[in-house]
Amino acid sequence: MLRYKECLLVFLCLLASPIHAASSPTNTPELRRLLSLVDQRLQLMQGVAAYKYANHIAIENKQREKIVLESALASARKQQLDPVTLEPFFHLQIKLAKIIQKGWIDSWETEGLVPTKKNVAADLKTEIRPKLISLGAQLVEQLPLALPELNAAESFDQYLKTVDATITTRFITFEMKRELLQSLLQVRQLAPRDIGVLANILKSGVIRVGTTADYPPFSFIDKTSGKYSGIDIDLARNLASRLRVELQFIHTSWPGLMTDLSANKYDIGMSGISRTLLRQRTAFFSDAYSTGGKTPIARCDAVTELNSLHKIDRSSVRVIVNPGGTNEKFVRKHIKNAQIIVYPDNTRVFAQIIDKHADVMITDAIEVKLQQRLHPELCAAMPGELFTHAEKAYLMPQDIALKEVVDTWLRELKQSGALEATFSRYLDP
Repeated sequence: MLRYKECLLVFLCLLASPIHAASSPTNTPELRRLLSLVDQRLQLMQGVAAYKYANHIAIENKQREKIVLESALASARKQQLDPVTLEPFFHLQIKLAKIIQKGWIDSWETEGLVPTKKNVAADLKTEIRPKLISLGAQLVEQLPLALPELNAAESFDQYLKTVDATITTRFITFEMKRELLQSLLQVRQLAPRDIGVLANILKSGVIRVGTTADYPPFSFIDKTSGKYSGIDIDLARNLASRLRVELQFIHTSWPGLMTDLSANKYDIGMSGISRTLLRQRTAFFSDAYSTGGKTPIARCDAVTELNSLHKIDRSSVRVIVNPGGTNEKFVRKHIKNAQIIVYPDNTRVFAQIIDKHADVMITDAIEVKLQQRLHPELCAAMPGELFTHAEKAYLMPQDIALKEVVDTWLRELKQSGALEATFSRYLDP
């Protein structure tokens, strides 16, 4: 009986080689060819499951998933596919792969199959993974060819029938196939920069606003409701309304701000962004809509000990900073003796000072003004004094037409008093 079960497992693993479409690719509609490639990758999950089952390896591997996702998105950019719209499709494939693996392992355990290394027909690293990589590359190359069919879809149900007929991998339910089609229908090609960003915005009817959502009063998010708010969020809504287009918020980060812009993940950055010469080497900025500079904030009971840069830069002082932006750049340049704490969560950085895990933060004066109001325990260490002069402006690709429109819009906001009123909503008591 044991020998039978071992042979059965070997037989199941032999089925892990890709199942090819009956008709040749040249005679197959592009969408059906794309779905066939997806199905072939999913079929390989049986072999992946067998290898993991026999070697007692967990199904989930976050590090490997991250590598696969980053590689797929990089390849997609080379095919001029929008990574923001494509990411849900790749995430779903990873999710389905784990569901299939779990389904096979559960079924083998139910049948009492014995997991041993010798009865697994295919090696994950040398046999299965190269096939997965090859199919993944073919899939990315096929996506642009299938987009015209997807974009011309008149009936969701009709396309769903095609998905249902083509995706035959065991453990994939009809609802999963529906989700797969929905993710494919979201995929878009990158907007060509040579015809102008503004032209693309007006043509598509959508403006994509990049925001870090971690920088009050300019941009922040309620983690419970998922709703964005802040000065720049309100102004982004105003800009979209004036352009008569839909607004889409795209999450970015301070370390990834410029790379996300160059990758065409968003059309304009609105998140309290400081205008710097380094950033202006590869991007445009609007006219400034706020001016200020860097100044320290600390617990009120410690400000007398931290009311100069000389006092701050002592070995006994802990200077906290958020990563990747102008705050960290200033601290790295001017703080040589104090302990520098890089804290990744910008929404919790001031709580670290209140809880005495840090002593001081050097940030923009407008943020200091807001945090004093929100947290009575905190005070400006040098009220009215600035270490630097800085301007907040909106970041965008080097499209002069978009810059002129944004600058004109800002001038109108200033002249009408709407800009000042927006700041007052978030800063005045």
